[in-house]
Amino acid sequence: MLVTTFFLIISAIVCLLEFTSPLNGNKVTGVLGSSVNFTWAFHGGNIDRVELGTKKDGSVAIKDVLISIDKLQTITTIQNPPYSGRVSGIWDGSSPGQATFTLNSIQKADERFYVCKLTPDSLVQLDVYDTVQLLVLGK
Repeated sequence: MLVTTFFLIISAIVCLLEFTSPLNGNKVTGVLGSSVNFTWAFHGGNIDRVELGTKKDGSVAIKDVLISIDKLQTITTIQNPPYSGRVSGIWDGSSPGQATFTLNSIQKADERFYVCKLTPDSLVQLDVYDTVQLLVLGK
């Protein structure tokens, strides 16, 4: 039991899931009516799912999931009325890897913080989050 516990701890340390290109809440500018891409690169373990959502106030957690892509490349878009049909994403299921999410037909109401969430394939590792702030400029 002690050897198994030691192995799990070492595995979690060695394969620490992290963003290799975190946006760290930085601002990205989009133009009203156009599209914007949010791209995150990551490594450090097997990932089960990558999600994009709106940021919960006072936390890095996701308030509303807009799109979810699992390691089998199954894409689930949430039909949240303001975002319905405007969000897409690409991830090939690998780690190290990169996920790109696109928000189309940008509206002024889209100006907010968004969160990328990496869900590991392991129960030993915790979810990893990164944020980005979208600023919308008029035409």
